[in-house]
Amino acid sequence: MSEQQKWMVIGGAGAIGNNLIRKLLELSSISQIIVLDNLSSGSIQWFPEDPRLQFRYCDISDYSKLKFEIQEQQPNYIVNLAAHFANQNSVDFPLSDVQTNIVGVINVFEASKGLPNLIKIVSASSSCVYGSSEYMSEDDFVYPHETPYAINKLGGELYTKYYSEQFNIAAISVRIFNTYGPYELPGKYRNVIPIFFKKAMKNETLQITGDGGETRDFTFSDDTCDGIIKAAYSKYSDGEVFNLGAGTKVNIKDLANEILDITQSNSEIIYTKMRSWDHVKHRQSNIKKSNELLGYDPKTELTIGLNITYNWLLKVI
Repeated sequence: MSEQQKWMVIGGAGAIGNNLIRKLLELSSISQIIVLDNLSSGSIQWFPEDPRLQFRYCDISDYSKLKFEIQEQQPNYIVNLAAHFANQNSVDFPLSDVQTNIVGVINVFEASKGLPNLIKIVSASSSCVYGSSEYMSEDDFVYPHETPYAINKLGGELYTKYYSEQFNIAAISVRIFNTYGPYELPGKYRNVIPIFFKKAMKNETLQITGDGGETRDFTFSDDTCDGIIKAAYSKYSDGEVFNLGAGTKVNIKDLANEILDITQSNSEIIYTKMRSWDHVKHRQSNIKKSNELLGYDPKTELTIGLNITYNWLLKVI
């Protein structure tokens, strides 16, 4: 890709967005990156200083504002990372989840109609669409009903497919698995890894919901972002869906113990009942399709990724 490109990253102030813009700024082909975010869960305090990077406050559910920004900026690539993040958050606030994860997706495509220089839209979906399926392949039948987040993320995929086919807007969906890494602070509705790290760093109790034998597919942020960029530059543009996971499963108890080792913590691990909506015992991505068609090849071993995450958290906690 030698021609100069303008990228727009919606929801770019979140953890994945902060990592993605750094990856994009490494590319000489990038002339400008416009980040749109309502800062409901993200932060721009860690944005690198680069004249190619601009931030604009925008809520994806505000169609008028979103359309103005998209039409004004005329991006070549749009990555939609905006999300009413986390399953429990969607259970607590289902209407807000619809506004971001359904209405927001529709708004992006409606605002992008007729853009003369648009090459592709990448929509971020989630592994939650697989529900209780264990070894998760894009060809699997999906019927998520455990949480509004899972339901609406699948809906976002379907709208991506609809707009791609009906309005000839080049688009692709990526199903993101449990991504971790720098730029995600621990907190309510956040991922387990930064929460475990904060607890361990303060020698506080680590709480596991379940018996500890549950597994998840933890994917380092650099690998997820590489997959997003590869999806954008790929030839696929008809709403095709691709997994972006590590392709491995990690036992939650083992994860907790590794974090205790890294932090040299004296924290105790306790076990509590699983949340009412959480029926997924194991989760592992099948990344054969992404590897063969996108060239997606996650390389970061868990221990390395955890140490990078810990070293970043040491600076901010």
